Amino acid sequence: MIGLDALADNRRDVMPRVPPGARGGSRSPRPDVRTGGRAPITVLLIDDRSLFGESLAAAINAFAPDVAVSHQRSAAALADLPAVLRGADVVLVSIGRADPAKGGISQLLGALAGGGSHPPVAILADRPGAAVADTAARLGLRGVLSGRMPLAEVIAALRLIHSGGTVSPDPGRNPG
Repeated sequence: MIGLDALADNRRDVMPRVPPGARGGSRSPRPDVRTGGRAPITVLLIDDRSLFGESLAAAINAFAPDVAVSHQRSAAALADLPAVLRGADVVLVSIGRADPAKGGISQLLGALAGGGSHPPVAILADRPGAAVADTAARLGLRGVLSGRMPLAEVIAALRLIHSGGTVSPDPGRNPG
């Protein structure tokens, strides 16, 4: 079994790739980049699966020193959304296999996309099909990421969204 500490030592060997379907401009990532005095990109990851959310946050934090991810469950995020969003540069809502147009996920996405100023929001879906892409477009979200993307592509997508780009699912990949 490989621990995250062992993986963090390999981060200089990992070169993030721009995910398929990405649009917009971004600075090219360099291996073992340090923040150079700049504040890291702060990402709020909302996922009700504690193990998955905490693991994804830890993995991104270990591999990308210029990205700082924190994890919240959706109920906690909805309870005080303005406070939770304070300081976030990007919000990533992990929906698993849920339908983003129904139930609590719909309520959360609607609140995030609602009026007022808010950071860019993206969806991380196990099956980013047409329904997810349509919901994201309708709500004006800035990205749909696939749970099948390699970690390096997720990191590159977060950087791209932060810099003003948009990420959409790759139609060539099998969503199921």
